[in-house]
Amino acid sequence: MRAVLAMTAAVMTLCLTAGAVQADAPLASDWRFDEASGTTTVDAVTGATGTLAGDVVFGPGKSGSGLSFNGGTVSAPLVVDAGRSFTVSAWVYLPAKCATRTCKFTAVSGDGERSSRFSLGYAKSRDLLGNWFFEMAEADTDQAPITKTAVSAELSEAGEWTHLVGVYNAEEHQTLLYAHGNLVGEGRVVNQWSGTGTFTVGAGHKAGAVTASFPGSVDQVRFYDRVFTHDEVFQLYLGER
Repeated sequence: MRAVLAMTAAVMTLCLTAGAVQADAPLASDWRFDEASGTTTVDAVTGATGTLAGDVVFGPGKSGSGLSFNGGTVSAPLVVDAGRSFTVSAWVYLPAKCATRTCKFTAVSGDGERSSRFSLGYAKSRDLLGNWFFEMAEADTDQAPITKTAVSAELSEAGEWTHLVGVYNAEEHQTLLYAHGNLVGEGRVVNQWSGTGTFTVGAGHKAGAVTASFPGSVDQVRFYDRVFTHDEVFQLYLGER
């Protein structure tokens, strides 16, 4: 009996290790924001540089330093093609929930000429009481129509770090939203377009203007150039806790 239990434990350890390795393998971009000061930040994978603009500073992050926003943004090169399947993850911190009837706070977004290609963040509206969301626009226009946003079934938590993952499956025309490793919402997008090849931390874009500024902190933004499975997302969360 002891031998069986030992073998089972060994198999489970190997599976978890394999899952963690598999999750790390396609890492295309890793923005850790550990510089602590200055107006630039560097991707740990590619060496590309992101630029801080406006009211954003390095402050306490989920691990080490992170970015603290009060209307500012960070702009950086996007190494994944947002017209194809990809996965984006980030740790986000909202000090308080929205106090007005409607609001939208975008933590990470992919840039288009007129509007964001994708957006990951928090929203409150007539239909939402304050939920995490991941969405992709159908066209790079001022209206930027959304077919279906992936929205968390439960209300978002304020005053704590939350691990969010957005997955875009281009073949299935599907978006998935995860919070703390768990699938919490599903959405749909029909059209494929790639954006400008840059992304923004701390806000989104619509009608050619910066919008939906994120009034909190963001840390450890990562991009992967393929769809993550449920197990891989969970392993990613466990590896970043």
